[in-house]
Amino acid sequence: MALYEYFALSKSGKKIKKVISATSFMEAKSILELQKIAAYKISKLSEKNIFLSKKEVLYFFEQLKNMLLAGLALYESLLILAEKEEKKKIKLLILDLSENIKLGLSLSEAMEKHPKTFDTISISMIETAQKTGALSESLNEIIKILTSSMNLKTRLISAFTYPVVLLTFCMVVLNFLLFVTIPSLADLFEDRKLHPFTKMVFAISKFAVNSKFFILLAAIGIVSVFLLMYFYKPFRKKIIEKLLNLPILKSFLIKVALIRFSISFSNLLKGGQSYVNSITLAINILKHQTLENEFLPIKDKLIEGEKLSTLLKDSENIPPMVSKMLSIAEETSEMPKMLSNIAKIYEEEVDRFLSKISSIVQPVLLVILGLIIGFVVLSILIPLTDVSSFIGE
Repeated sequence: MALYEYFALSKSGKKIKKVISATSFMEAKSILELQKIAAYKISKLSEKNIFLSKKEVLYFFEQLKNMLLAGLALYESLLILAEKEEKKKIKLLILDLSENIKLGLSLSEAMEKHPKTFDTISISMIETAQKTGALSESLNEIIKILTSSMNLKTRLISAFTYPVVLLTFCMVVLNFLLFVTIPSLADLFEDRKLHPFTKMVFAISKFAVNSKFFILLAAIGIVSVFLLMYFYKPFRKKIIEKLLNLPILKSFLIKVALIRFSISFSNLLKGGQSYVNSITLAINILKHQTLENEFLPIKDKLIEGEKLSTLLKDSENIPPMVSKMLSIAEETSEMPKMLSNIAKIYEEEVDRFLSKISSIVQPVLLVILGLIIGFVVLSILIPLTDVSSFIGE
């Protein structure tokens, strides 16, 4: 089965744009003719390039959960969601899932055809839920994981957005002063005795103007490094490894990784996954190479019967508090609850760290910006106050 998009006109003359499923173009045309729909354009859609953002996936899971809680069957729920959905790519994804289910596949198997949209944790949890008949409960746990992940990402971005914007503005102002404002005043102060401040500012401006080609090359080089780091995985991996070992960032990034791990591990256990399978899937979303290297050997030792708290006890990177709390959880058989508590503790610590960084960085950048502008303005105003220097001797 394939998806076909068609354009037609309603009886009132309103333009209609919808999607139907058919095995071929001729079948799609026949279906529309039987429905007495005069389509003036029919085109086949490709499902291979369908990709949804985390926010869109979260929206889809929330809608599907509500449908299932209302007592509707899975296939009917998907058809209703596809019918009322306005966004084309979400509609296409839902229709593709419904078609695969119609052909006899399970929801998890249909989701596996879209690896860029659905992660392994979601697919695994839904696969288990379909066996136990608790799909809506599993969707609720997946929604919690996605929501926590998105909230953490939002907090990290918002904490660094203002300093980056302020730093960018500072650079723009500095460049405008060096390349436009100060050179335009050069003739005004030519052959006059200038204050050392003014001489320094004009000298810096002159050097910047004369070296603008090299400055441009340096800027292009910096941008190229960032682009290379983003698109070239081996280079990005090396840069990330360096960042992970920086004194200030090391502890912070470990806590962020442990938040992801704890939330995922906890919800996977709640969703009915086995202990070893849960930790295996949770390791995949750590996004911290050092911790991944520590956790991967642990997986095999857990199968042999060793305790997780014991294996993490002598770790150089994982805080002692984690192994102690896990030890209590293993004794009381409340591992999901304890993992949630670990995540909450580190979320609070991360929030405090981000608040502290923001409270320090923002005033520092404002002071630097004020000093730069104040120094330049002062260097120009000092000679301007000397009226006698502008009167012919």
